[in-house]
Amino acid sequence: DGGAVGVNGLVEKDVNLAIASALAENLRAANFTVVLVRDGDYSVGDQSLSTISERKTSDTKNRVRLVEETGDCILVSIHQNKFEQSQYRGAQMFYSPNNPESAVLAECIRQSVVESLQPENTRQNKVGEGVYLLEQCQVPAVLVECGFLSNPEEAAALADPDYQKRMAQAIYNG
Repeated sequence: DGGAVGVNGLVEKDVNLAIASALAENLRAANFTVVLVRDGDYSVGDQSLSTISERKTSDTKNRVRLVEETGDCILVSIHQNKFEQSQYRGAQMFYSPNNPESAVLAECIRQSVVESLQPENTRQNKVGEGVYLLEQCQVPAVLVECGFLSNPEEAAALADPDYQKRMAQAIYNG
């Protein structure tokens, strides 16, 4: 499942991996231990399952299991947004309701993205209700929707490797 496809043909999974890889580089350079869910173009779900729904459920449960096995950590899940109307834009953070540090982390990331990349962004952080990964994690956990692939200007920016690195830096700074 490649995720959302942008107005410019950009596939979410590719942008997610580029930003996550750059973020991992930044964190490792600062001597953080980093565990990536994936470091290449492959699924972490059981591909032998017969339906897309079963494979997606397997993928999500494997992600939760990885966080649980890692233990004392934070989770930053990188994503791209898409909506039917093309005017929507801007990064938005969703956070786990299970750990009060999740809201703090989300706000730090939001402020950093707004200050360094998206000064016009007025989106507010939201509790990740209905997001299985965030509902299951007990560690500080934030899902970062970096932008809208359905917005032509934002999709063009998200396709740019330099912008992807700047987004990773903003997340890191947060």
